[in-house]
Amino acid sequence: MTTSTEQTSDTSSGQARVFEDKEKATGLSTPESEPQNEAPPSPRTIHGWKWGVAYASLLSVTFLFSLDNTIVAAIQPSILSTLGSVELLAWIGVSFSLGSTCVLAWSKAYGVFDIKYLFIFNIILFEVGSVVCGAAPNMSAMILGRVIAGVGGCGMYSGSLTYLAVMTSLPERPVYNAGVAVAWGLGSVLGPVVGAGFAESGGTWRWGFYINILIGAVFAPSYIFLLPAVTLQGVATTLKEKFAMTDFVNIIVFAAGTACFNMAIVFSGTTYAWDSASAIALWVVLGVLLIAQIVLSLWHPGVSKENRLIPVHFFKRPVILNLGMQMALVSGTMMGFVYYIPLFFAFTRGDAPIESGVRLLPFVALLVVGAIVSGAVMPKNGLYMPWYVVGSALITIGCGLMYTVETDTSPSNVYGYTVIVGLGVGFYVMAGLGVNQALVEPHDVPNAVGWQAVTQVIGAIAYLSVAGSIFFNTAVQNITPLLPPNTSIHFIAELIAGTSSDAFQSLSPDVAELVIEAITRSMRNVWIWFLSGGALSFVLSLFLGRDRLSIAP
Repeated sequence: MTTSTEQTSDTSSGQARVFEDKEKATGLSTPESEPQNEAPPSPRTIHGWKWGVAYASLLSVTFLFSLDNTIVAAIQPSILSTLGSVELLAWIGVSFSLGSTCVLAWSKAYGVFDIKYLFIFNIILFEVGSVVCGAAPNMSAMILGRVIAGVGGCGMYSGSLTYLAVMTSLPERPVYNAGVAVAWGLGSVLGPVVGAGFAESGGTWRWGFYINILIGAVFAPSYIFLLPAVTLQGVATTLKEKFAMTDFVNIIVFAAGTACFNMAIVFSGTTYAWDSASAIALWVVLGVLLIAQIVLSLWHPGVSKENRLIPVHFFKRPVILNLGMQMALVSGTMMGFVYYIPLFFAFTRGDAPIESGVRLLPFVALLVVGAIVSGAVMPKNGLYMPWYVVGSALITIGCGLMYTVETDTSPSNVYGYTVIVGLGVGFYVMAGLGVNQALVEPHDVPNAVGWQAVTQVIGAIAYLSVAGSIFFNTAVQNITPLLPPNTSIHFIAELIAGTSSDAFQSLSPDVAELVIEAITRSMRNVWIWFLSGGALSFVLSLFLGRDRLSIAP
C-alpha cells in the first residue's frame, strides 16, 4: 500500500500530502545529511482562518471523547437514582471502554477509506450514542448508548490524529499534537465538573450527554465544509475492493480479546472473586483469543500482510515498541491522577465534585506547559529521548512524594506534587505521535497513528483498571475491621464510592473519620502503582534512539 494524494479544485476536498523526500519519510538525519535551508511546502490546501477553524474542530472531537470518558464519574449516583439497577452500575464505565477498544480498527480503516466521510460517520455515531444515553429509560439503554458512544468516540479521535498526520509537516506536527494533549487534559478534568454541574442543577444529569450534541453542532460546518476529503490509497479502488482489504476476522478477534481483558481486569477481585468460575473463564477466554490473534496476524490467507489489522513488522522495531509502551504508561498516569486526586480531596476535605475537579487545575496547567514547551523545542533540535527521560523522572519523583501524603497533608503540598507529575506527563504524552510518524515510511503513517492511539486508549484502560482493583481491595481490607462483623461488601463498596453516599452518611463521626484515614492509606498503594509505572517508563526511556529526527524546518 502506498500513500498518494488526490486533489480537486475545491479546497474542501483537496488531498493532503504526508511526506515527500526519503529523509523526511524515515525521519532520521545523519551527520552527512544536508541541512534544510527552506521550510517544506505546506501539505495543506486550507490556510489562514480556515485552517484555524479546521484545527479547532479537530481538537473539539478530542475534547468530547475525553470529556465523555470521565463525565459519568460525577453523575453515576444521579443516574442510579433515576434508572435503578445498581447491579449494572459498573457497566456504565466499562461499556464506554469496551467501545473504545475499536480504535485500532478505525485507524486501519482510515488508511483505506476516505478520511473525511469516515470521520463524519464516527462523529454521527458518537452523537447517536450520546442521545441514547441522555434519553435512556433504563440502565440497559444507558449501557447500549455508552458502547455506541465509545465506538464512535474512539473513531473520531483516531480520525483527528490521522488528519493532523496528513495536514501538517513534520516540523510543525509536535506543536499541533501538543494541542491534542491540551484538549485531552481539559476534557478529562472538566468531565466530572460539568457532570456535577448538570446533576446539581435543574438541567439534570441527562444534559451531561446532550451537551455533546451542542458542541458537535457548533463545529458541524467545519467538519462538513472545511475538512478536505483524503484517501491514502495509491491505486484507485472500488468500495468492494476496499472492503476486501479490510481484516474483519482480526478486528472481531481483537475486539473480543480487548473486551475480555477489560472485563477480567475490572471485575476480578471486585465483582468476582479471583478464584470464581466467572473470573477464571474470562482469563481463559482471553488467553485463547490472544493466541488466535497472534496466529491470525502471522498467517491469514484471506488478507495480505500489509492489510492485516496489527502491523506485525512494528514488533521488529524496538524503538516503536518502546514508544507504544511509553504512551500506555504516561496516558495511564495522566488518567490516574485525573481520577484519584479529586477522590483524595473528596474524602479528606469533603469536596463536592465541582470543587474537587478545580483542585486538578495545577496539574493540568503544568501538563499544558510541558506539552507546549516540548512541542515547540523538540522540532528545533530533533532530539526526543531527553524529553522521555526527564518526563518519566519527574513522574517518578512526583508519585513518590504523593506516597507520603496523609489525611492532614496541606493542599498546597499536594498541588506541588501534582504539578511535578503534570509537567512530566506534558513533556512526552503526545510526543510519540510525531516521533512514530517520523520513524516510518509514508505508507505506514496510518499504522503509526493507530499504534499510538491504541496504546493510549487500551493502556489507560488497563492502567486504571489495575489501579481500581488495587484501591478497592486494599480499602476493603482496611475498612472491614472498623465496621461491625458481617457488614456486607455492598455497604463497604458504597463507602469507597464517596462521602456523599447514603452508606457513608449513616456512619457516626468517629467511625467516618477512621474510614477516611483507612481510605487515604489505601491510596498509597495506588501511588506505588503509578510510581512503578513512572520508574518503568524511565528505564525504558534510556533505550530510546539517540538519533536526531529530521523534523527541523
